[in-house]
Amino acid sequence: MSAPAPQSTSSPDRDPAPLDQRIKRFFGQRPGVGAGAAAKAVVQDASDLVKAELALAKAELAKGAKAKAAGVAALVVAGVFGWLGLQGLLITLALVIAIWLPLWAGALIVTLVLLLGAGIAGLIGKKKLEQPANLDTTKQNVQEDVQWAKAHLPSR
Repeated sequence: MSAPAPQSTSSPDRDPAPLDQRIKRFFGQRPGVGAGAAAKAVVQDASDLVKAELALAKAELAKGAKAKAAGVAALVVAGVFGWLGLQGLLITLALVIAIWLPLWAGALIVTLVLLLGAGIAGLIGKKKLEQPANLDTTKQNVQEDVQWAKAHLPSR
């Protein structure tokens, strides 16, 4: 039989290299710069990060604005078609009235009804605009905030 192989004095988990060499191998070689240069690099990195975030925000806003513009355009088209449809409906109503009355009388009746509706809506709008703005709730909230701040914040 052969003799057992001699045991190594170091365990297989331990690296025989000195600690500073193991740290350099793990983290990489660190450049030797002073605190001023490191602070300048941090400020530059922060500045670059802010610029990149602003560029990203601008790009996202532009993309969102294009989508919103397309939506607004579609709503404008829908509004125009709705307006034209309403005009067609009113013309049809005038023609239906013209079955019993002359055509000019049917058109006159529809026109007078529209003008009456516009007048009523105008009067309601005028009354609403004449009412003063009510800021009681806002005043009360501000007073409550001031009271809370006086009670909870240290006085100077």
